[in-house]
Amino acid sequence: MERSWLHLALFLALAVLLQGLRLFLPMIPGPVQMFFIGSLLNVVMAAAVWETRTRWALVIGAALPVGAFLQGQLPLLPLVPVVALGNMAFQLAVSCLPGRAVFAAPVLKAALLYAGTQLVLRLLAVPAPLAAVLGFMMSWPQIVTGVLGLLLARLLARRFGWQTGR
Repeated sequence: MERSWLHLALFLALAVLLQGLRLFLPMIPGPVQMFFIGSLLNVVMAAAVWETRTRWALVIGAALPVGAFLQGQLPLLPLVPVVALGNMAFQLAVSCLPGRAVFAAPVLKAALLYAGTQLVLRLLAVPAPLAAVLGFMMSWPQIVTGVLGLLLARLLARRFGWQTGR
């Protein structure tokens, strides 16, 4: 049990570090950052589920949007729980649907993020330019980063001996 807590703490630290890359790579265009960092964060969320085998891995999925908000990447506070829900659904799908996770988890995450974001945008009457950017960020790019993240996570799982459940 102590080992899983240690691994969970290490995965959380790695996620925070990777999320902070945005601050050190300002010259890279936003969409490139989104695909690169988003894919890496999905690797960490999947790896945490596989390695710790505990529901506490969901803490990472819940914490990441708080960091994104504090960094200014998530400009609306009501989007924090939306993204947390999407991340945790992604992690649960990775855990519960091991054979289909590469496609099911990213699609589920993207659907929840898009629907939740649209709801928040309508409730807050967000100006059209910001709404368009947020709508794009929470749509198909989430599928791309999720699939890339899971494919990379599976490669790392073979290297590190993580049990992916398949």
